[in-house]
Amino acid sequence: MFSNGNSSGKMAQPLLLCAATLSHRFRPSKGSTMSIASQNLLKAFFNGKAAVGAASINSDAALQIEGFESLWLQTKQFPWPVVGPSGEIEQPGPMGSVSVIPAQLKTAQQGAIQFSETSNGAVMAFMENIVARGGVFNATAYEGTPDQFVRAYRLKSCFFVPDQADRDWENKTQVTLISGTLHFHYFGETIPGNVASL
Repeated sequence: MFSNGNSSGKMAQPLLLCAATLSHRFRPSKGSTMSIASQNLLKAFFNGKAAVGAASINSDAALQIEGFESLWLQTKQFPWPVVGPSGEIEQPGPMGSVSVIPAQLKTAQQGAIQFSETSNGAVMAFMENIVARGGVFNATAYEGTPDQFVRAYRLKSCFFVPDQADRDWENKTQVTLISGTLHFHYFGETIPGNVASL
């Protein structure tokens, strides 16, 4: 059944009061709204970022191990060399004051590495061969690929400490991965690239 005009008018009054209450309750307070920057300011930000250079894409890199050059296509993840002090040295001073100076450069570095195994055991063969050679190898990290790169970094006296790998009958959607830690030394040696950008 439909109500007549008078009853509908009575029902509308609480609804109007409710809407007015909500409007007042959620009205933004002064100073809480986001400021709208001018187009010239936003353009200056845009041009500033463009002048620094295009963003580096994390996947646009490769690690190539000397003696096992083709294995770079199976090296899914690897640490990227950095330059900086290995820590800080505290110097006590009068009145309990303390100052700090940088420690020696961090040339011994480490990070996670992950290989994608092949059906013929290319990664396992690499591991066995490296162990037979004494467990140490050199490598090059490329900003790009070995054939086309912007710059490259020489890694010295590397060794791979593998995590325990596992296989799972229920895992039918993932390739076999061998993970571990790559220890290496980086002394700031770089190789000029053969392209300006990727």
